[in-house]
Amino acid sequence: MSETPQHSEETHAERHESRRRIVGFVGVFVSTMLILLTAYRYAMPTPANDWYLFQVARDTSWVLGRIGHSSIMERRSVRDMTPRQVRATLAAWRAGRDAATAEEIAAAPDGPLSAWEKWAYRARDARKREEAFKNEAQENRKRANSAGGPSVFFVLKPGISSEIDELQGRADGISEDQKLDAAEKDRQKAPVQARLEELRRIQQAIYKGERPESDDKTRSFAFAVVSECGAIEVMAIFLAAVLAFPALWWKRLVGIAAGLPLMYLVNVFRLSVLGVIGALDQDGKWFKFAHEYVWQAVYIVFVVAVWLAWVEYIVRRKAEE
Repeated sequence: MSETPQHSEETHAERHESRRRIVGFVGVFVSTMLILLTAYRYAMPTPANDWYLFQVARDTSWVLGRIGHSSIMERRSVRDMTPRQVRATLAAWRAGRDAATAEEIAAAPDGPLSAWEKWAYRARDARKREEAFKNEAQENRKRANSAGGPSVFFVLKPGISSEIDELQGRADGISEDQKLDAAEKDRQKAPVQARLEELRRIQQAIYKGERPESDDKTRSFAFAVVSECGAIEVMAIFLAAVLAFPALWWKRLVGIAAGLPLMYLVNVFRLSVLGVIGALDQDGKWFKFAHEYVWQAVYIVFVVAVWLAWVEYIVRRKAEE
């Protein structure tokens, strides 16, 4: 039995229309994705990206703090800078100036710096150093751009090493407290320093093999949330796929409004899992495998699954109704 000419023409037209839609989807998808990724490449060295990475690190640190013993962001003080100097300098940079005046520094608020203030200063300072070295060798530029990302120090199980870190942070806080005079600082730091010296002697004995490694039960992991950890690339792929698919705009907005926050939360979960693995895997072998292979594959599958769910339950179901 042969096809009628009319049926053959309809089939040919349907195939042509199907190919046209596929080519159109791929073209819009690739173009949109390249535009989004290129835009983010230029947005990386900006305060907006600093703020976004800080939110990712803060949420991850919050989760880790409820999983383990503690999680601290930006635990170290800004080197050779008082809180007043840091705050006044940040205000000067926001105003478009390179440095703060002595009057602005004296008038700036005192007190311990927040994690955001420390990270904001480190990020902008690194970019300014990179700009200053722009005519130097590549290696100098790399050394200048050392901010990386907002740092998180996670302690899954406390021990000697984690106690040393906590005591050092306490000692730094006393040193930075401008409300205390030198004598009071020395008085408050004396017991802290004594305990630090005791713990460091034990730590050195462990390093030298004079005491078993099991004496230090610390399971901790320090990491920085760099731009590649923000899942922006994954979100860009999902956003491009939603925008490229032929659907009503309100359906696209539903997909974007539901999909992007979901991917953000999954990324925080991913970083939290990696933080726990890093604390347990002191050699870093399993952490590297999970970070570079397992979660990359899981994230790709997740993006595809969310996009397919949007197509099936939002785009097609509403269209059928």
